[in-house]
Amino acid sequence: MRREIVFMIVGLLLGAAGFKIGGALFSDISISENNEIATGEFDVRISKTGSSFYNDLKLFEFNDLKPGDEIKAEFYIKNSGDFNISKILIIPHVQDLESGDLNGAEALVDNTTEIGELSQNLILEWIVITQSNQTYTLSDYSGKSLHELNNQSISLLTAPFAPSEVLKVTMFFLVNPEAGNEIQKDLCLISMQIYAEQ
Repeated sequence: MRREIVFMIVGLLLGAAGFKIGGALFSDISISENNEIATGEFDVRISKTGSSFYNDLKLFEFNDLKPGDEIKAEFYIKNSGDFNISKILIIPHVQDLESGDLNGAEALVDNTTEIGELSQNLILEWIVITQSNQTYTLSDYSGKSLHELNNQSISLLTAPFAPSEVLKVTMFFLVNPEAGNEIQKDLCLISMQIYAEQ
């Protein structure tokens, strides 16, 4: 019993000493609230003019072409996100159609009454890229028909593409001068996927 009383007294003394040690005259607290960790946005957009940019936009339309005609498709790509873009690919998806019934001259040489031959006769002469006041030509794709480029990746960048930077893309096409009546009233629908990677 004596031992228990001694332990109780020692415990009370230690408790009182602890209370005195923790009872400081000055104290202070700093608080940091609402700290944030967030991700940025990765966004690439397109434009016809370079002024307003969109995620979905028809970029060009050419009508009444004939063999030997040259066309220039020009558009802009903007890094609308918060990070550098290291890779931009254009992936064209091409669909050839006949626009209406075959006329007499076309019917003599065209045995595909629902599929057109225009993409086989649209030759990509060259692609010119302007980035940060530097202009360069992508010659790897020159001389290929749009039909050959169907579902193929066309790589545009040679240097990182910074946030808010705008890329100007100019594609020059030639309607094959040796094409004949088989391309009359043909329609080529081109959908382009612009793919970007960080």
